[in-house]
Amino acid sequence: MADIEPRIDFIKLKCFPEIDSQNNNSQIVTAAFLESANEVIDGIESFGRLFVPIVRDMRGNVKRLEAKYNENDRAFYYLEDLILFDKNGKTNSYDTVTDALLWLKRALEMIEMFFRNMLEDVSCSDNVKQHLKKAYDDALLPYHGFLAQKGFQILNHYVPSRTTLLGSAKTNQQNMDALNKFLSTFRANIDYLNKFFETHDFNKTYKV
Repeated sequence: MADIEPRIDFIKLKCFPEIDSQNNNSQIVTAAFLESANEVIDGIESFGRLFVPIVRDMRGNVKRLEAKYNENDRAFYYLEDLILFDKNGKTNSYDTVTDALLWLKRALEMIEMFFRNMLEDVSCSDNVKQHLKKAYDDALLPYHGFLAQKGFQILNHYVPSRTTLLGSAKTNQQNMDALNKFLSTFRANIDYLNKFFETHDFNKTYKV
């Protein structure tokens, strides 16, 4: 069987910023977080044309955060400071960068779960539809209405295979090892942001 090169080369991707879980003062560097988020989105773009709406939505949220960051990159060096400034005195996060980060982190969490499910699948099944569905159910389903759910069901039929995304298992072990490393800081950033949103009561449960 010929070697199959992966669509996503995790060896080349820049990991998300390190988070010190033992340090309560640890913060996320805004520029580094957004750079890694964009690289993840680039990976999703390789899934195919049907995934363009997801890519467009995530990219739009990143751009909203980048625009706010560029207004004062010193004051907003840390992502938390950008969000706390945005939410200062506001009771509604609609059409703000807080809302942008809320939806971005939810989409990123689905992607992190999807790749982790693939990585932890001891059967190494080439069909990964079930992994994406489980990730979607856990991360995004609670916030999606009927139409959004139907849209996902269509997309799930066209998710590429494990081999297409990660390459041939026997010949791309380095890519798998890089994925494992990438998911470590990826998960840490998501966990940190989930806690941050809960602590400051920034979560919104409306459906789209």
